[in-house]
Amino acid sequence: MKEKSFQQTVGFSIKDTVALYWLYKTQQIECYSVEIHKTFQTEFPGRPVGYEYVARIAKQLEAEGALKARQEQKRLFYHATELGTERLHRYKKLYFNQFHEIVLVLDRFYYALTKNGDKPAAPIHPLPEEFRAYFSKLISVKDIVRYLALKLSQTRSSFYMAEVGQQLEDVFGWSPSNGYLYQIAREMEETDLLIGYWPDERRTVRKLKGTDAGTAFYDVIAKSLEERITTTRHYLRYILAFFTVKS
Repeated sequence: MKEKSFQQTVGFSIKDTVALYWLYKTQQIECYSVEIHKTFQTEFPGRPVGYEYVARIAKQLEAEGALKARQEQKRLFYHATELGTERLHRYKKLYFNQFHEIVLVLDRFYYALTKNGDKPAAPIHPLPEEFRAYFSKLISVKDIVRYLALKLSQTRSSFYMAEVGQQLEDVFGWSPSNGYLYQIAREMEETDLLIGYWPDERRTVRKLKGTDAGTAFYDVIAKSLEERITTTRHYLRYILAFFTVKS
């Protein structure tokens, strides 16, 4: 699977993120380009950015009035202006609720896959409809459905696809449409990951059960999903930190 770009991961361009990082770090203290470059590389190790690029973004923010510069010997120190802080607030208004709700869902998947940390609270409401399209851009919906279907196939003699959707909704706070669930079920049957059959002549509910191929593929899909969710969750959590404006 081809690794998604930084922009595909969080929905921000790298320029947006570096600019946001400048505004976040300079809310109360002055910073210069070298230290911003170093700390950005530490916090976002998967996205190398050159020092010259970081310095150029600072210059652009200064020209826009979002940062104010002060020279001390050979160093230029920057501090966020009132305009810069207002920009940070606008980003928060646009993105905070969306990212927050999505991180809640990702936290539950992360725990199910890794068992790291404390178990997240059960969802009190499903992921809002207006955030679902964005969620589907961040995480492979197909992989999530296949992961849970194969997981059920290892613990039950048989199950049906509606149970997969119900577990996704009840445990994680999100589920795709029923039509998509059944589309994935057909694909999994065609690729021998599951075996489907009609338990009676009415043909109203199609039962599914696991296969050896499905059992082998479960580890592959779980590992891939864990890596994707871990990376995306890390970036979104850090973007959320940008919106916690210090008083």
